[in-house]
Amino acid sequence: MSSKTKIITWLKPLSFLTTISLFVFIVNRIIDATYYNHIQFIFSKYIYPNDITFLFSAFTNMGEVVTALLGIEITAVAIIVQLSANKYSSKIMELFITDRVNFYVFSVYVVTGVNTMLLVLTSGNVMIPYFSIFINNIFLILSLIIVIPHFAYVFNFLRPENFLQIIEEDAKKIFRKIRTKNELKFPSYKKQMAYNIDFIGDVALNSVHNSDRAIALMCIVTLKNISNYYISQKKLFPENWHKLSGDENIDPDFANYSSFVLKKIEENKVLFERKVLRLFELVFNLTKANQRDISSGILMNTRKIFEQAVYSDDFGVQWTVIKYFNSYLRISISSKDPRSAFNTMEHYRIIGEIVMEKNTKMLFTIFKNFKYYGQESNKNNILFILETAAYDLYLLLKLLHEKKIQNFDEFLELYLTLDEPIDLVEKLQFDKREMSLLGVRIAQVKLAAYFLKKGEIKLAEKIYEDMKNEPRDRIEKIKKLISDTSEEEFWEITPRGINFYYINDVEKDALIEFFNWFKL
Repeated sequence: MSSKTKIITWLKPLSFLTTISLFVFIVNRIIDATYYNHIQFIFSKYIYPNDITFLFSAFTNMGEVVTALLGIEITAVAIIVQLSANKYSSKIMELFITDRVNFYVFSVYVVTGVNTMLLVLTSGNVMIPYFSIFINNIFLILSLIIVIPHFAYVFNFLRPENFLQIIEEDAKKIFRKIRTKNELKFPSYKKQMAYNIDFIGDVALNSVHNSDRAIALMCIVTLKNISNYYISQKKLFPENWHKLSGDENIDPDFANYSSFVLKKIEENKVLFERKVLRLFELVFNLTKANQRDISSGILMNTRKIFEQAVYSDDFGVQWTVIKYFNSYLRISISSKDPRSAFNTMEHYRIIGEIVMEKNTKMLFTIFKNFKYYGQESNKNNILFILETAAYDLYLLLKLLHEKKIQNFDEFLELYLTLDEPIDLVEKLQFDKREMSLLGVRIAQVKLAAYFLKKGEIKLAEKIYEDMKNEPRDRIEKIKKLISDTSEEEFWEITPRGINFYYINDVEKDALIEFFNWFKL
């Protein structure tokens, strides 16, 4: 903090309190002097001149009461706020101090104390300041009355949903200011934005550490809301807003990036989104194993950011989100966590559904990513992920066909290369990986049944050509696994709840025709 900033930090509240205190005192005295006879007639019935010494003695005592109340307020509130800051974030203390309601409440105590002191020191028997005494009494009563309501306000203020809402509204206010194109204030706006995101990030990470899942999810949703509002307004921002300021090198979310990465962030205009998604990645990595509801919240809200980017035609954010979904999959595979990859792929597939009719290039990239990470997981002996990739791509291909998307054959050909050739599977690992490869073939067989049901014989034949050299015992095993699966809902509790091997009765009839081609 510079010397100038330190001085301003002191001068603003000091000048405000001094001005208000003197203003109240001087205005009251002017009213007393101007309308003394009228005021004396009204108030002399309640304030007796003979008791002036006693009266100001009482005011002296009341001044001490007010200052004592202020001390109690500051002490009690400081303890409460500090406990909350220890639990959530040290930045809560700063947020509390800058809150207007808290500042005005403390101002009432200060103004009351100052006016009581000035009233006692400047009054005498010559002219009793009846109006000033009346107004000061109101301030004294107000100082006593607001104690309990203020404590209630403090406790309510420190509820996470409330201070997160304050941060969200502050961020949106900054975004609206950016549209004014006052470029001189852009550095301060960027610092405030980074501060807001770091604030929410601190609360999220501390909540994860304390296993406070509801608050962690609340933070994730707040970051998503801020991001989506930002994306919706971004086209209205001046071009210079997206230039890097140089402070990114000391931001922990960007400090380890090369100049090449920072340049790409600037070109794609995704500085703010990268900061939010970097935090999402960090929380996902911390919670994927033992707090899956939080990691699932990360996946869902990352997808919602993508949806907003599609709605706003922000391709920079769209490709950035895809990279982060790839990172989620890599984290899951590296930590040998199939459940996290299983959940990630569902949201990744929904992204494919969103862009299906708008961006086939992006969809094809998603297909290749599913293939790559599915095969990577199988190479690392992480079972079921390749099978999950096959099922999700099967759903996407059905939608592609129904919507009559161009270049469908390219998607189908890529899909048929999803399973690894058997001769590349090491003999010692064959039994472990056989079920994953069978799962891929089952998904492809189900797709063939769908094609036959739709009368697309040639498409079904492409799948047959890819499978015709499979050993007959494997084809028999695939047929048995499908025929033995009668329940669509999986028999355990899972986020998806779907049984991958299930096929409806209509497509089962078409499946009989497909298996007959193998002359079993």
